[in-house]
Amino acid sequence: MTSAVGITEIYYSLLDLDDKQKHRYLHQLQEQKPTLYRELMPLLTVEENSHLTELLNFNICSSGNANVDYTNQRIDKYLITHELGRGGMGVVYAACRADRRFEQKLAIKFLHHDMARIFDETMLFAEAQLLANLNHPNIAKVFDGGLHQKQVYIVMEYVDGRNLAELSAERTLNDDEKLRLFCQICSGVEHTHQKGIVHGDLKPENVLIDSEMHAKLIDFNLTQKIERTTTPIFALSKQYASPEQLAGEEVSPASDIFSLGELLKWLFPNQSEGSDIRYIQHKATQLVPSKRYLNVVQLRIDIENILSKHPISLRQKEILYTSRRLFQRHPTSSSLAALLLLGGMIFSSALVGKNQQLAKEKRIAENLVFEVTSMMFDAKSEAGQAMPVNVVLDLTRRRILSNPEIPKHIKQKMLLAMLTPSERTSDNQQVKSQH
Repeated sequence: MTSAVGITEIYYSLLDLDDKQKHRYLHQLQEQKPTLYRELMPLLTVEENSHLTELLNFNICSSGNANVDYTNQRIDKYLITHELGRGGMGVVYAACRADRRFEQKLAIKFLHHDMARIFDETMLFAEAQLLANLNHPNIAKVFDGGLHQKQVYIVMEYVDGRNLAELSAERTLNDDEKLRLFCQICSGVEHTHQKGIVHGDLKPENVLIDSEMHAKLIDFNLTQKIERTTTPIFALSKQYASPEQLAGEEVSPASDIFSLGELLKWLFPNQSEGSDIRYIQHKATQLVPSKRYLNVVQLRIDIENILSKHPISLRQKEILYTSRRLFQRHPTSSSLAALLLLGGMIFSSALVGKNQQLAKEKRIAENLVFEVTSMMFDAKSEAGQAMPVNVVLDLTRRRILSNPEIPKHIKQKMLLAMLTPSERTSDNQQVKSQH
């Protein structure tokens, strides 16, 4: 079977081809690699409905309402102050309470005007109500909603900051900052999944970062639970969308996990194959949903493990890796423990060696005693009288010298101990004459 990475690379390479080049390539692929062709085609079905996809990709500048400006206008009980930006779902303005009773900064998003013609406004408000039920520090809070000149708007928490893409362009984030922000994003997505909601359009532009480096999710895909027609409907970014989203299928928590994996690739590009982050990226972006992380909690915990220098779940069976992570967490105590272990091994080895040496010497001595005793007994029984001591000692010395098992220093001690008094006196005289 063709690898998932190969299919993904082919799909994204096709996006850069014109229709003629794409048709030629697919024709060759069908003839040469029919299995790969069949696996790739579901990802390309979205292209058959490109006219609707372009509409619902929410390129607000192409709309007939792009020139509408609500600056300084009063919408219901809110006063619009200035435009904040135009993005995925529509135009976002800064606003405040018109009656000035509460000093509260707000953001009001006016949804794409064409959405009201495609979707019933009741459905849109139902989706907005789902978002209003979310209450998490890493999700921009939804307070209110309404209809103005047949255009749906949503009143949200105002986040004083920039989106993740802008922040990364302005300054270089270190690895720990990226990982902490990613953990916050995962935490927000985790909360939405617990409430039965899928974000459906995770990307750097849909993550706001405030001045205290707190992440806030925005721009949820409000069309995700609305009943589909026979034509697929999207609100996504191709670079971060899961294969099932690109194929026009219904989004699921697994789709968000894939998008989180792509977001992690964006934050940490060109990771080596053996790095923890590369393992996590690969697991989260599997083409088959069931092969990804089972939930965002597992993904978040693995990222937290990198920050705390604990082993990630995907590599806990690697002994050398887990040992290295332990040393990274506790370098001083690990070093002392290693030294103590090494010292204990050396001491134990020395004791074992010494015991083996003593046992060997004991065995040699016992053998020598046995041989001398046997020699004296045999000599006595054959001749009828005891063998002279000097003869016994001479034979014993020869046996000692010829025995290869006896160490040299032991031989010297044994031979010196076996010298007769006359021999010792002769040796001493020789020594004195030499002086």
